[in-house]
Amino acid sequence: MRKYVLTGGPCAGKTTVLNILSKRGYMVLEETARVIIEKEVAEGSDILPWKNAKAFQEKVAWKQLRKEVFAPRSPILFLDRGIIDGYGYSILEKVTAPKVISWFGKNRYDKVFLLEPLPFYELDESRMEDQAFAYAVHEEIRKAYVHFGHDIILVPVLPPEERTDFILERI
Repeated sequence: MRKYVLTGGPCAGKTTVLNILSKRGYMVLEETARVIIEKEVAEGSDILPWKNAKAFQEKVAWKQLRKEVFAPRSPILFLDRGIIDGYGYSILEKVTAPKVISWFGKNRYDKVFLLEPLPFYELDESRMEDQAFAYAVHEEIRKAYVHFGHDIILVPVLPPEERTDFILERI
């Protein structure tokens, strides 16, 4: 199985492109952090990036690894972020990155697609960061993937269908 990560800062268009890939018949794993945030908020938990960044990154990294290991078998798997994203977030949040990232992050993915930030930025229930922080996330994630031995393919701002085609032409 070939694993391709779509990553970038918040509000870069990852989910939109991944939804298109799914509609085109590709296997897609949803973003782990967003699922955890929604669950922890509903439960009134403190394991949230704005309350306990270290515990949150630990939980995300381990759940992401399990999702990747136990993903349905498919020749191609697209991921909405990979475990290495947590390394970039940990740097920004000034917490120690989860060890699981160091243990399993090196050359983990077949290709990494970094989506350039969109010219607009929208907050939602899970996205609390401002646009400046989103740009900082974008850069730290880029550095994290390079640190773990991955070449980055920059995905320019294009209409969603064209962004999707750009990615598919490079797998």
